[in-house]
Amino acid sequence: MSSPIFRGLYPAGQDEAATGSGKRPVIFDILAPDLQTSMLPDGYKMVLYVNPNSMQIKHDQTITKIQTRGGFVEQHWGDNTQSVTLDMVTGGFKRLYVGLIGGVTSPALTGGTRRETLAYDSYLDMLALFHNNASIYDSQGQIVAQGQIKMTFDGGVYLGWLSSFSVTENADQPFRFTMSAEFTVVKEIQTWRSVFSPTPG
Repeated sequence: MSSPIFRGLYPAGQDEAATGSGKRPVIFDILAPDLQTSMLPDGYKMVLYVNPNSMQIKHDQTITKIQTRGGFVEQHWGDNTQSVTLDMVTGGFKRLYVGLIGGVTSPALTGGTRRETLAYDSYLDMLALFHNNASIYDSQGQIVAQGQIKMTFDGGVYLGWLSSFSVTENADQPFRFTMSAEFTVVKEIQTWRSVFSPTPG
């Protein structure tokens, strides 16, 4: 089995043990309306080729106010996750034997344009995820099922949808796109893990 020329940071996809660093990439999945079943085939998940530069998780205090005969009573339920902001890059527009698509503009010399690179494919995947937002269409273009996007990162699982997505092409950072997106969270599932095992007895 030959080794790939361009190696990603996470060669085994969802397998965080294969990285040797204990980190898991950002993974997107599409859940059915029951919010349990994946609508993607086994082994097909959107794994970001390059992890985001930064992720900001916004929280808000959940407070319930109840009016009673003696006055108002406030119930404080802790923090509620509102959204996750991601700042991402596509990676470099590289082609085999040519490198970065830059000074040579002829597809005959480079074997293709930047649209035929892995980095551009990752941009199109993210764009399609935003446009569809877990909607499933029939052959007539009508929505037949509306699921939710599931975003997994390390121990956290977030369900929701992409509320905004923007792309920037900057001359100071050529040969790649800078992307930013905001993920609105409707449900959060946290898994807390520790390297310490509980002592029996």
